[in-house]
Amino acid sequence: MLKHYRELMSSIQNGDILPLYLFYGSEQVLMQEVVEELIKRLVPADSFNCLRFHCDETPIQAVVQEADSMPFMAERRLIIVENAFLFTGTKGTRVEHDLTSLEKYLEQPAPFSTVVFLVYADKLDERKKITKLAMKRAKVVSFHTLKEHECRDWIEKQVKKRRGRITPDAINRLILYVGTNLQLLQTEIDKLCLYTDESEVIDEDVVDLLAARTIEQDIFVFIDEVVRGRMERAIRLFYDLLKQKEAPVKLLFMITRQVRMMLQVKLYSQRGFAVQHIAGMIGAHPFVCKRAYEQARSYSLQQLESMLCELAEMDYKIKSGQIGDTEGVETFLLRLPQFLGSPPCHMGGAIRG
Repeated sequence: MLKHYRELMSSIQNGDILPLYLFYGSEQVLMQEVVEELIKRLVPADSFNCLRFHCDETPIQAVVQEADSMPFMAERRLIIVENAFLFTGTKGTRVEHDLTSLEKYLEQPAPFSTVVFLVYADKLDERKKITKLAMKRAKVVSFHTLKEHECRDWIEKQVKKRRGRITPDAINRLILYVGTNLQLLQTEIDKLCLYTDESEVIDEDVVDLLAARTIEQDIFVFIDEVVRGRMERAIRLFYDLLKQKEAPVKLLFMITRQVRMMLQVKLYSQRGFAVQHIAGMIGAHPFVCKRAYEQARSYSLQQLESMLCELAEMDYKIKSGQIGDTEGVETFLLRLPQFLGSPPCHMGGAIRG
């Protein structure tokens, strides 16, 4: 996805601008970035020759009429058509659209106008005559949700654009909290860059301090810290979750579920199955499965099996009353580094506080 986006941006920045564009997909942030680049190149600070229309409000024949009109004291006009559902199977209800006028325009667009159709849908209806024609005459680009590695790259570039710096771990943490929704990420990046000046680096602590998150995301990050063996961070998060009234037994169950998934993914991957295929086999979301695959790299099969046995033993001790639930989870967390070959973690008062 990012490859096509970069190629498109590069061609626009080099002045290779076409008369017709059709953008579709769910990733509106990237779509709007391209539109902003077109505005910058064609009609900077020129409100007379940059027009926006919405297909729910304006008939397409009126848009065509504007596209056919000469620019006002300029070389080109830019026409942006929002929610151009005419190229999908969706039917509008507010206005009547004369598609014949659009078909004629697509066959012979005005040389002094650039028209951009924005379709906020994952698919075009390629059976429709108007869509087939647009795919022949316009530059058609899909804007779908970025893959995780693409999202990391996008975050780093957005921070650099704001003259900031961010660590790889901070990028991973931000994705854990927010996911790969670029609109939400953009808001968080703005916040992080405003908080830090150009001499500071955005690290995990800054992300933890500022990023908006839900208790479910806090739990997800807690589990990630546990299985990565970063016990001091995990223990701090554990006490934070206790303050939010999360039950220790629930947290122990979720650790167990993650370790079990790590074991399954490791077993299947060693047999040659791809992560995407494994996700379907074990009934997990591909993003979650990929995360488990990355986490499992730090462990051998024997270590993961031993961890599951330890978790089962601790669960039994808690439920049989041999140990308190909070103490049981603490004990497991303190012993976990042994599975990674690290020294045991010692829990000091500063951590508990």
